[in-house]
Amino acid sequence: MTSIGEPPLGIDGPNTIRWDTGSLRQFTDAYFGPGSGTRLQPDKPQIGRIFTALNLRKIGGMRIEWTRNLADHLRLVDDDKTVSIFDCVAFLKFQRKVHQPLFPPGFIDETLRTLALLIPQNDRTTQEWVATQIDDHDLDPLLCECGSLTTQDRRFEHFRYWNNRLVVLKQALDESRPQTLAQWWFDRRNGVQWYTFWVAILVFLVTIFFGLVQSVEGALQVYLSWKGA
Repeated sequence: MTSIGEPPLGIDGPNTIRWDTGSLRQFTDAYFGPGSGTRLQPDKPQIGRIFTALNLRKIGGMRIEWTRNLADHLRLVDDDKTVSIFDCVAFLKFQRKVHQPLFPPGFIDETLRTLALLIPQNDRTTQEWVATQIDDHDLDPLLCECGSLTTQDRRFEHFRYWNNRLVVLKQALDESRPQTLAQWWFDRRNGVQWYTFWVAILVFLVTIFFGLVQSVEGALQVYLSWKGA
């Protein structure tokens, strides 16, 4: 599912692409294929289990925008504050069965693996969140059934078509810093920093509490002294 062309001759969408010449298969090969461009290199070859759609929102502070436009999948916009995720798993699984596929070899399976990466079926917290997203945004129910990736599969080298967008998205998450108390609570990538921050908050609250107690006690003493005078 991809927005092709421009109104009134096409389907309008966040990121429409033009199909002017050649067959549809040639068009999808040219657009979605890895091409001859530069392949971005990640800082680390492994993709950690923290890299989920839920953590992109809770830790990275990103807004998840569900899309039916495959061309927008994993695209970062709004100054790296919004990421689009393709939700129509039924379409992808149907494409696996067609005799004359429209997409490059392995592209559909890899796209499903990106969903298994972001929405792992063995992550209960993420699954519960996605279930609410499905209800709230009328998403494909199969979004909860994309499976999970092993440690070996969670490597950038296994992503040929979506490598560059995954690298950019992972870098955006790694470079994000907590901006709210909620993000500070969920962001435990740096354990020492996390404990230091919350100990400082606790000390601050305790100081405020005892300061209030002393103020109330002082006020009571003044009142009792005045009343007994």
